Amino acid sequence: MSQPTFLSALACVFLAGVVHSQTAEPPAKPARVPPPAVAPAGSLYARLGGTPAVTAFVDDTIEKVATSHDTKRSFDKVNLQHVKNMLVDQICSLTGGGCVYTGDNMREVHAGHKITNAEFYQLVEMLRDSMRDHDVPLAARNELLEILAAMKRDVVKL
Repeated sequence: MSQPTFLSALACVFLAGVVHSQTAEPPAKPARVPPPAVAPAGSLYARLGGTPAVTAFVDDTIEKVATSHDTKRSFDKVNLQHVKNMLVDQICSLTGGGCVYTGDNMREVHAGHKITNAEFYQLVEMLRDSMRDHDVPLAARNELLEILAAMKRDVVKL
């Protein structure tokens, strides 16, 4: 997988919760069901490390992007815990973990936010580093990035 595709995939997931979290009163949605304590055997979610590892690398990544000079503007006045929860749910749902993602689609979430390629790739790089720091195997990292890559066109608008 090429570097831009890999980076694009990771950034899509993290940016998914950003815009949704900026609304004061989100539309009525089903109640959030926490990810499973044990990931389904053989699933990509399990190979990512299940809920403990996914939660850890998502938390780490969101904290980094929310404080980095280059990416923090997208996270200003955002409920970071909501972003983290939605991202964990989305990854869980996309990778066979048994979760149901209840957030908005990527196009709606990022409409009007003018996310640049540079911001997107920086976020992806931080996610990649966080997954590596939390010992997510390379093959699982690449599989997740491949799944997420198609979302870039709905996130980046500049």
